[in-house]
Amino acid sequence: MIGNAVRKLGNGITGSGRFSINDDRLTRWALSGLGLVLLIAFWEAVTTVLSLNPKYFPGPMGVVNELIRIWPAIVAALPNTLSAALVGFLLALALSIVIAIPLVASDRLLNALMPFVIGTNTVPRIAMTPLVIYWVSFYSVSMLYLANYVMAVWVAFFPMLIAAIDGFRSIDEDTENMLEVYGATTWQEFKYVRFKNGLPFIFDGMKIGFVLAMIGAVVGEFVSGTFGIGSQAASAIGRTSIARAFAIVLVLGLISTGVVLIVYLIESKMIFWRESSIMGNE
Repeated sequence: MIGNAVRKLGNGITGSGRFSINDDRLTRWALSGLGLVLLIAFWEAVTTVLSLNPKYFPGPMGVVNELIRIWPAIVAALPNTLSAALVGFLLALALSIVIAIPLVASDRLLNALMPFVIGTNTVPRIAMTPLVIYWVSFYSVSMLYLANYVMAVWVAFFPMLIAAIDGFRSIDEDTENMLEVYGATTWQEFKYVRFKNGLPFIFDGMKIGFVLAMIGAVVGEFVSGTFGIGSQAASAIGRTSIARAFAIVLVLGLISTGVVLIVYLIESKMIFWRESSIMGNE
């Protein structure tokens, strides 16, 4: 409130508002950039001052140089990993919404199926990956790539399902009573109230979901050995090429960050009534 008051005062003083006192979005991005610069500087200082062996503890410049050197190989492997992560993410998103609707519409169904859903989520994914690979490649080795898609869907699905359920159920008692008094059908409840209330929760789940889908795709490549960023990282670690492993992780982190920022941007346009924690006000 104080910040908004100060901003309005500044706009009133300058007339046209060309010299506004503060810009929340610019401040956030500036602080994020400053934090990143300080982290890189600290990393470089530690490796230099302690004279760490660059083979095992590379500095940021060593990682960047290695990234430049292996960039063609990364570009060649990225499409396989990205396609598995993106397709898995979108499938998990669609499944989470489609399954959340009947679960929210029927308390009996929710109580009956949620223990199964939670139990499925608690199974260690890495331990199950060999089984998934065996099942999908039972008839043809060429279907090994399908395991990466399955792992991406499996890892990303549960958080987005919980977010969708919480969002669809997040209506106050007065609204529920009003819907009951007017005799609204289940479809009308979702169309006019629950979908709108659930959108912020769904977008929050999407931000986590893509990162998890990327992890699922990479883990699938780790185990299956299919061509992709994950298999390259496993090969780098096996050959004790730590700088290469750092470079690959850096690429994966930048891609995940970029997609999450795109989700934030879409959220700020679709859910204009709620301030995004990253994008800020226009």
